[in-house]
Amino acid sequence: MNDDIKISACYIVKNEEKNLRTSLESLQGAVDEIIVVDTGSTDNTLDVAKSFGAVIFNEVWHDDFSAPRNIALDYAEGDWIIFLDADEYFTAETAKNIRSVIENIGEENIGGLLIYLVNIDVENDNRVMDSTYVLRIFRNLRGLQYVGKIHEELKWFGKNLPNMIPIPPKILTLYHTGYSATLNKAKAERNLKLLLDELNATETPQRVYGHIAQCYHGLDDFINAEKFARLDIAADINSTYASRSYRILLDVLARDKGRLAERINAAKLAVQKFSALPDFYAELAECYAAQKDFKSAVRAMQTALEKFKTYDGMEPSIFNAELANFAQDKIKIWTKDLAGVK
Repeated sequence: MNDDIKISACYIVKNEEKNLRTSLESLQGAVDEIIVVDTGSTDNTLDVAKSFGAVIFNEVWHDDFSAPRNIALDYAEGDWIIFLDADEYFTAETAKNIRSVIENIGEENIGGLLIYLVNIDVENDNRVMDSTYVLRIFRNLRGLQYVGKIHEELKWFGKNLPNMIPIPPKILTLYHTGYSATLNKAKAERNLKLLLDELNATETPQRVYGHIAQCYHGLDDFINAEKFARLDIAADINSTYASRSYRILLDVLARDKGRLAERINAAKLAVQKFSALPDFYAELAECYAAQKDFKSAVRAMQTALEKFKTYDGMEPSIFNAELANFAQDKIKIWTKDLAGVK
């Protein structure tokens, strides 16, 4: 290890004995200290943490994810911090790169590293749900603080961390196993309560619109899902994951064939807003096909395939290799339909 740079690993946990072990194993040899803030575990989580040499702090849970995170920040002594959820771990192929990546950053103006994260459904044959970039490694700067009761965000003197750079997936990749299908509804119910509490108390409600829309969508409350998705889109705060509100709105509109015109307009707006993302071109193609405009459908789906080959943006994409194959099949079908249209 390079003694010139000290790296702290931080966690907040509750009843995470299985997940925490996997996560900590992926950090072995890469960090100098481990800070764990426990919010009331009743299983063997603390024993697992202790077995890896973690320093443990106990904090009463107050329906606020930022509070224990900020306690961890207060105690972290590293020059850099790796802050993971217990159900996140670096892949075996890339974990060996953690320390060297941090040591090679060098420049003082780089505040954080955006890490490629893949959401895995462990209860469905490890199916990939989606992927995106997340802030998980950052310089331990004075003035850092997490804000928000849920879906908390790291701020530096109230602003976004300066100069965050993405690390290529082949260098560092995280797997996240916490959103398997059977867990989604329970988490949506829990999160919604916290988000609505924050909505009623905050002076910046636009921060939570998209998260609330996602919860309502997960609970099949499509009326409220659409309401808050539209509020989020109108707020246009350019946050990471902003595309999710467009996805939610498009899904709601697709459930009613009588709203096809609205769906097409929403898809066009999404394509304009996220021009590098293949997903919305594919959605627009489906809209055109439903309208029997097969020429436009083929053109839009071909664009989706082209974007898929080169996409490496921050927004989550669910347009994977399997969907690309389906897209090619649909182009063939639509081309045949086009030939039959006079």
